[in-house]
Amino acid sequence: MSETRTVVITANMFPGLKTEREALAPHNVELVKRPCRNGEEIAEAGRDAVALLVGNVRIDAEVLSHLPRCLAIVKPSVGVDNIDLEAATAAGVCVANVPDYGTDEVATHAMALLLNALRYVDAEATAVRGGRWQPKPPYPIQRSAGRTLGIIGFGRIGQSVARKAAGFDWRLLAWDPYLDDDEIRRGNAEPADFETLLAQSDFVTLHLPLTEGTQGMIDASALAKMKPTAFLVNTARGPIVDSAALLEAVESGQIAGAAVDVVDEEPPPPDHPLYRTDRILVTAHVAWYSEQAFRDVRVKAVQEVARVLGGQLPLNLVNPGVKPRFDVRGV
Repeated sequence: MSETRTVVITANMFPGLKTEREALAPHNVELVKRPCRNGEEIAEAGRDAVALLVGNVRIDAEVLSHLPRCLAIVKPSVGVDNIDLEAATAAGVCVANVPDYGTDEVATHAMALLLNALRYVDAEATAVRGGRWQPKPPYPIQRSAGRTLGIIGFGRIGQSVARKAAGFDWRLLAWDPYLDDDEIRRGNAEPADFETLLAQSDFVTLHLPLTEGTQGMIDASALAKMKPTAFLVNTARGPIVDSAALLEAVESGQIAGAAVDVVDEEPPPPDHPLYRTDRILVTAHVAWYSEQAFRDVRVKAVQEVARVLGGQLPLNLVNPGVKPRFDVRGV
């Protein structure tokens, strides 16, 4: 019988392991759940592991140096900004994500936040619960038809937003530095440069990965280019937006408001600055979630582990430079 190999789940999102055990059953694996809060705990939990299913804890070269048997690190989500890909490649460790499990969910949540910004549904429901019945609301509600929606980041989720928004009689603008104009037009949006999109949009929605180039890109300068009646929606990553600049822009009336599902520190402290005004709506990083998406992300993540244990590269490999080193290490 071949040696039993250990796969460790350090993420804290898995309520049970039946799904994962079924997928890994042919691979003679001991599956262990050890939720970790920092790199030191991951280094300890994964010292004998051949693969890790991880959450948002930072994994750098130091952590990787304590994972001598690790062949794969799989993130059951889209973003892998907490993993040092260069260090993982140097260590011969495959890094994979699950980029397609929650596309519909995130796009739908973005649309919900956009429509709430347009119609003030949350504020109106709060007023009614407080005993205020006011058929003419005290909010500057504008007609939906003819509004302009700017989509920053026009990949899988941004294009899903465009499809959902197509029936609202909105003008759709999109900016994505990785797509040419024809690709954006095929997604039923008008290509626009970054500054033009900010200046002309009534709503701006973010669908970018967090990278060195996107961190803090929505700063005071960017917000100053937006209309005073405009709303910002962020269902991407919190650090893409400078929270202090956003609060200042909203409180000063530079923009009308914002709705965010992600913030720069998660979970945020109870006194997070964005809670200071009711013109910024915050939801708890729930855009990804549906019952179906929750199952999909678990199944697809563990299937990537199974591929690696079977001697294959992951389908959603995010550090392709690892291939030569992986071939040498094998399984």
